[in-house]
Amino acid sequence: MPFLKFMRVILFILFIFAACNKEQYHTAENVAGDTSISPWNHDTTLPADSLRVSTVEKVSQMEAEANRLLQSGKRLLQENKAEKNYAEIINLLNRSLHIYTELGDKNRQADVLNYLSECYLNEDKLITADNHLQKALLLFKSTGHEHIHETYHLLQLVHNIRGNLEKSLYYSLENVKSMVQTKDTVHAGLYYHFVGENYSALGDRQKSLEWYDKALNIKNSLDTKLLYHIVNVTSKELLLLNKNQQALDLILEVAPFEKSSGIAELEEAKGYAYSALGKQVMANRHFAEMLRLYDNESRSHELIRKKSLAYLKLGSYYVDREQYNKAKGYLLHSFPFSSVSNMAKANLMLFKADSATGNYRDAISYYQTYKKLNDSIFNTEKSRQIQEIKIRYETVKKENKISDLQNENVVKSMELDRANLIKKLILGGLVLLFTASLFLYKGHVDKKRINRVLLSQKEEIAQQNNTLQELLSEKEWLIKEIHHRVKNNLQIVMSLLNTQSRYIKNPEIYAAIKKSQSRLFAISLIHQKLYKSDNSNLIDINSYIENLLRYLRESLDEGSHIKYELDVDRIMLQEDQAIPVGLILNEAITNAIKYAFPEQDKGVIKVTMKSEKDYYVLSIQDNGTGIQKDHSKDVLPSMGMTLIKGLSKQLNGSLKIENNNGTLIRVMFRHITISDIYAQHT
Repeated sequence: MPFLKFMRVILFILFIFAACNKEQYHTAENVAGDTSISPWNHDTTLPADSLRVSTVEKVSQMEAEANRLLQSGKRLLQENKAEKNYAEIINLLNRSLHIYTELGDKNRQADVLNYLSECYLNEDKLITADNHLQKALLLFKSTGHEHIHETYHLLQLVHNIRGNLEKSLYYSLENVKSMVQTKDTVHAGLYYHFVGENYSALGDRQKSLEWYDKALNIKNSLDTKLLYHIVNVTSKELLLLNKNQQALDLILEVAPFEKSSGIAELEEAKGYAYSALGKQVMANRHFAEMLRLYDNESRSHELIRKKSLAYLKLGSYYVDREQYNKAKGYLLHSFPFSSVSNMAKANLMLFKADSATGNYRDAISYYQTYKKLNDSIFNTEKSRQIQEIKIRYETVKKENKISDLQNENVVKSMELDRANLIKKLILGGLVLLFTASLFLYKGHVDKKRINRVLLSQKEEIAQQNNTLQELLSEKEWLIKEIHHRVKNNLQIVMSLLNTQSRYIKNPEIYAAIKKSQSRLFAISLIHQKLYKSDNSNLIDINSYIENLLRYLRESLDEGSHIKYELDVDRIMLQEDQAIPVGLILNEAITNAIKYAFPEQDKGVIKVTMKSEKDYYVLSIQDNGTGIQKDHSKDVLPSMGMTLIKGLSKQLNGSLKIENNNGTLIRVMFRHITISDIYAQHT
C-alpha cells in the first residue's frame, strides 16, 4: 500500500512537470510568430535555432519595446501645442497595443486603448473613441482591475459631446463610485464638477449645484484653473435660479492671482453676475478684461476653443439684450476660432441680429450659411460613421490575416517542440523514478532497523515495569506487616499495663496507667487502620475518630451520662499527621470525660474536623465546668495539656483553648502534600 501511494505521488510530479513544459511551449507559440509583423525584425521567416531563443529574454525585449512606444505616444499627446500630429501618436500607440496583445497583458492593453480614445476624442472621432473605451473597460473588468475611473471619465466626455446626456451622467457617476472605492481622490474636484455639468445639461439645477458644492468644498486641493472654471459654472447655475447676489458673493470669495491660468473665466463670471444685478458698466468692464486676458495667454488648442466660445457667448448675450451692433462685433470675432457647430450657432445669432435691425439681405445670407453648416454637421457625422465602420471592417480583416500568418509559423515549430517535450518528460520521469526507488528502499531498510530497536526497547521497558510492580507490591506488604506487628506489640503493652493496674492500690498511679493505656490505644488504632487499608499511608479520619470515641466511652464513661456528637468531613490524613491528631483527640476527650462533669451531670462532648481551603480545623468542645480562672495563662499545666501543645507544634499548627460555656480546644494545621512529605524525608 505505501508503495502504491508513493507511485501516485510520482505520477502527480510527472503531471506537474508536463504542465510546466506545456506552458513554456505555449508561451513560445505566442512569441514565435510571423516576423513580418514584428517591430524589430524584418525577415519573413525564422530559422529553427532562432525559434528556440530563451522565452524570458524575448518577452523582456517585447515588453521594453511596447513600453518605449507607449511612452513616446504619451509624450507627444501631452505636449502643450495648438496643433498635434495625431496620426503619428495613434501609430505609436497602435504598435504598442499590438505587442501588449501578443504578450496577453490585458491591463496594459486597456491603458493604451484609453490613450488612443483620447486622441480620437480630440479629433472628434467620437464613435471610434467610444469603441476603444468600451474595450478598455471590458479588459480592466476581466482582470479585476479596480482603478478604472479614468476610463469612465473619458466615456462621460465622449457621450457628453455626442449629446447622450443620460449616458454621460451614468458614466460620470460610475467614475465617482470607482474613485471612492479605490480611495484615489486626487482628481475628486474634477470628477464632481463633471457630474454637476451633466445634471445642468439635463436641467436639474439643484442636483447640479449639489455636485458643484462638493467640488468647491475641497477647493484647497483644486488647481486654480479648475477652481475658476467651477466658480464660473456654479455662478451661472445660481443666475438661472435668480440668485444673483449669491452668485456674485461666490465669485468674490475667490481671490484671483494675476498670473494664474484661467483667470479669464473668473472675469467672465463677474461680467454675467453684474449684468444680472443691473450693473451694466461693471459687467462690460469685466467682459473686456476677459477678452484681454484671452488675447495675452498662450495660443493653445484649448485656449483658442475657449476664446471662440467666449465671443460666441458674449454675442448671444447681447442679442438677448437687443444690443445688436455690439453683438455682431463679438459674433464675427468668434469665426476664426470656431468649430463647425459653433459657427452654425454664430450665423443663427447674426441672422437674429440683422433681422431685428432690418438688414434682411445679410440676415438671409447668415441664415442660409447656418442651414448649410447645420446640414454639413449632419452629413459629416454620417460620413464619419460610415468611414469608421469601414475602418473597423478593415482592421478585423487585417487582424485575421496576421493571426493566420502567426499560426503557420507556430505549426512549423510545434513538431520539434512536442518531440523535445516528450524526451524531457521520459528522461525526467526515469530520473524521478530511479531516485524515488532509492529513497523507498532506503526508507524500508531504515524502518526495519528502527522497528527492531523499538521492539527491543519495548521489551526492556515491560520487564522493568514488571520488576518495579513486584517491588512495589513487596513494599506495600512489608509496610502492612510492620503496621500489624507494631499494633500487636502495642496491644501486648496495653495488656501488660492492664494486668499491672489490677495490683495497683494507689489511685494516682492507677489513673496514670489508664491514661497511658488510652494513649497506646490511640496509636495502635492508627496502625490497625493502616494495616487494614488498601493504602498504607492514608487514614480515614472519620472512621478513626468514631472508633476512638467508642473505646474512650466504654473505658472511661461508665455511667454513659455524656452525649457524644461527631461532625467530621471525609478526610484522608497522612500517617505523619494522623498520629498527632489521634493523641490530641485522646488527651482532650479524656480530660473532658474526667474533669468537665464532676457531678455526673448529663453533658455533651462535640468533636468536629473540617477542611477549609489549605487548612484542617480540629475542635473538641464540651459544655462542662470549663477551665479554672487561676490557670488563665498556663492552662492546665498537666502532662495531657503539655502533650497537646507539643503535638500541635509537631503539626506546625496553631492551638487555641477557650472558656466558652465549657472548654473549647481548637487546632488548625495545613494540608500536607507529596512535596512536603518528600521534603521531610530528605
